[in-house]
Amino acid sequence: MKKVFLTNQSQITFLDKIKEGLRNCTAFYFSVSFIKKAGLVLLIDDIKQALKRGANGKIITSTYQNFTDIPSLNEFLNLTKHFPNFNCHIDYNSFIDSGFHSKGYIFEYDNTCEIVIGSSNITRYALLYNIEWNVSVISKNTDPYYQDVTNEFNHLWNNTLNLNEDIIKIYSTQIEYAIERWDMDVVDFKAKKIRPNYMQRKALKEISKYRARGVEKALIVAATGSGKTYLAAFDALNFNPQKLLFIVHRENILNDALKTFTNVFGNSRTYGLFTGENKEPNADFIFSTNQTMSRNLAIFARDDFDYIIIDEVHHATASTYTKIIEYFTPSFLLGLTATPERMDNESVFDLFEKNVPYELRLREALENNLIVPFKYYGIKDNLVDYSESDTKKLIKQISSDIHCEFIKENIENYRHKITGKLKALGFCRNVEHSRQMAESMNLLGYNTLSLTGENRIVERNQAFTRLQDENDPLEIIFTVDILNEGIDIPGVNMVLFLRPTESSTIFIQQLGRGLRLYENKDYLVVLDFIGNSYTRSVQIALALGTLSNNIQVDKRLLASLVTQDFKQLNLPIEIHLDEESKEEILRAIEKTNFNNLEFLKQDYYNFKKYINAKTYLKHIDFINNDAALDLQRYIKKFSCFYEFLKKVEDDIPLFNEKQVKFLKYLSSFLPLVRHYEYNIIKLLIDGPKTYDELMIELSKLEGFDEKKFIHSLNNLMNKYYSEKQKLSMTNYLGIIDNKYRLINFEINDVFSDHLKDIIDYGLTKFSIDFYNVNADLKLYYTYTRQSLLQVLCNHTFASREGLIWNNGNLYIFIDLKKDLSKEEHLLYDDNFISSKILQWESSTSTTLDNKNGRKLLDQKYVFVFVRKIQKEDGIVLPYIYLGRGELTNPRESNNPKNTLLFDILLDNEVPEYLKYDFEIENEE
Repeated sequence: MKKVFLTNQSQITFLDKIKEGLRNCTAFYFSVSFIKKAGLVLLIDDIKQALKRGANGKIITSTYQNFTDIPSLNEFLNLTKHFPNFNCHIDYNSFIDSGFHSKGYIFEYDNTCEIVIGSSNITRYALLYNIEWNVSVISKNTDPYYQDVTNEFNHLWNNTLNLNEDIIKIYSTQIEYAIERWDMDVVDFKAKKIRPNYMQRKALKEISKYRARGVEKALIVAATGSGKTYLAAFDALNFNPQKLLFIVHRENILNDALKTFTNVFGNSRTYGLFTGENKEPNADFIFSTNQTMSRNLAIFARDDFDYIIIDEVHHATASTYTKIIEYFTPSFLLGLTATPERMDNESVFDLFEKNVPYELRLREALENNLIVPFKYYGIKDNLVDYSESDTKKLIKQISSDIHCEFIKENIENYRHKITGKLKALGFCRNVEHSRQMAESMNLLGYNTLSLTGENRIVERNQAFTRLQDENDPLEIIFTVDILNEGIDIPGVNMVLFLRPTESSTIFIQQLGRGLRLYENKDYLVVLDFIGNSYTRSVQIALALGTLSNNIQVDKRLLASLVTQDFKQLNLPIEIHLDEESKEEILRAIEKTNFNNLEFLKQDYYNFKKYINAKTYLKHIDFINNDAALDLQRYIKKFSCFYEFLKKVEDDIPLFNEKQVKFLKYLSSFLPLVRHYEYNIIKLLIDGPKTYDELMIELSKLEGFDEKKFIHSLNNLMNKYYSEKQKLSMTNYLGIIDNKYRLINFEINDVFSDHLKDIIDYGLTKFSIDFYNVNADLKLYYTYTRQSLLQVLCNHTFASREGLIWNNGNLYIFIDLKKDLSKEEHLLYDDNFISSKILQWESSTSTTLDNKNGRKLLDQKYVFVFVRKIQKEDGIVLPYIYLGRGELTNPRESNNPKNTLLFDILLDNEVPEYLKYDFEIENEE
């Protein structure tokens, strides 16, 4: 008996062995639970050659977990029609509750037989990339081992169904309804007190989809503080494990994690810590650190846990994590992280076989090759007037012969960029537009179909299958909104935008329909037909601008991106706009007031529809979503988000004047530049606390700094403001009976929930923005004078000048565009000489010889904060921190009030995306 161990990396791979067996056998018998066409294509020619040679063939596959795809079954059915020596059976609920999960391959030769058994299904990744273990055993056909395996195969064969067209139709319908069920949670969370938020609901659905496909490990990437632990608990509830292990790298997190799972599971499980001091190995759910668990693996069996969660899995490069991952064999392994990059800069995606159910932000997904790049072409369309208010007339224009010829011309211009068959989605204005486009383009030689909400689920999925089939003539599906969410057609290689992009949210949604990875798909081609009088063409720039690294996408940044074809994004994408379209978009950007109430309302409604919210939006809804709006626009316009909600929603709670005033105060800290104030308020919402109680709780946070904690307490008590400033301020933090407490407003349950929503949003966004930032100031982040004074722990907040001195350091604030209503001597000559050199003019009464001047001359370095203009669209803009610079070339200016000019040599060159903003000339 000869035995060979096979992997995808061994000298003879598993795929090599199966191909060799098919080339030389007299008969082959496969029992494989999961088969996908992308994997079958690697073997189908060898199977056909074996059958043509006269070899007998039998294949058993299954409908288990709806994983085997219809194209594979159709291929097998076709083989049965052409080769009488081939047959296929299918397990269609044949074994009731027993899952069909076998992976066995039997070959008969003239004098021997070979059996290959292991982990490999017939999928592309299983045959080429995955970590798979298989063993080949060659023996005589009289060997007991061979007899046992063939007897089991015959048992399965006799208890499964002969594959035919009726079974394929029934299974196809089953898959279609399964897709719809994937849009529902497995557990009825409505009956539970604690329910998943939007991010968690979306992630839960996606994890369920992956598990339904047989995936046994998955990675969730979401920001610290965004609810990953609750997400893990909710998914565990869906999975319903009897034994669960939760691993973290810091012991102080364990109790919070245990509480989270207790809140979700209640008394249905027992819970225990497994740490240096506490060891409770018999609990149903065990919470441990990687250090403790890695030292005590022998206490547990390898299959002790059904479900294992590794928190902050980017630490998994440590040997302690590796030991744990390699030792245990759970039914499901879930990794949680705020960053997909490990500390040694190796990708953590490979640990989870690139299974990332919860999507990263689009930019990160592009950077990590989790989706295909895209090539966007904005095409000026002078044949349609989108300002036409009569919908029928507009549809007539859009669907006219001359316009359809124009669309065809552009499809053909870019068709050569696509590999294989054209598989296009065309997004239309309404149902009639979709139908007319399908008819008109059909007459022009394309095989088309209109798909709307009126079509049944079965019809939709049949269309999706046809579009992806290289041998099916269907080339274009025209649709309205049914593809915005919930359905993927990975094979799509072209997207047509045939209506005004009135929402950046919907634009991102529809673009995403074509970005899934797919075999032989290198990128997606996007054709956007930009029509005349396109009043909201600014939405194109807004949508694409969300891919920027910039904290806020504003008017000047958008103009800069458009002018330079979005090259500053530094992503593997191409964006092309013809000059006419550029000019129109730039004009639209310039005249658009981003903070106009109607504009803000429309964006709000679009986003609300996108996330399918049934009630008013909460602050936390604006976290972890590519299409999320910039909440700061609303806060700056209305002082707090609640004031905006009052104007657009009927179901919001009513708060009194004092409560609203506190909401405005709380919102004034956003975006956070340090977390202490919010964490203090969060603790005090639940009741008064002593100084020691507050410090003990906050000291549990990583990087706790007592100086910043004390400064934050004093800041909340308004201690750093002048007496004059305090006259117009309300003090919301007081000390009564030696305890800190919130004062001057009433807290009830509803108001408490609203406060916690703001605080959770602020802290989550802070954790995202400042993740892996080791300095107090973040390069290119936005600051106000007030927020900088907080960061510096300054003891006076009264400064209104253009510079701040703190502990021997100088911080300067520069407005590039001046308020021309001011006196001439205040119009300082500040401008960029290049992307590395900034000319700065000092305040008045500063000469080379006086005290003010000598102080500057003695100062070698400054920290620079710049904004293009004080106000835009009625909103005060923050400054952008450009880092440290060296004061050079001091000289007297022509200012009659005596000032000095300096050239500030910046440590960091101004990045591309800010150059237009700061009017820095192209230096090429």
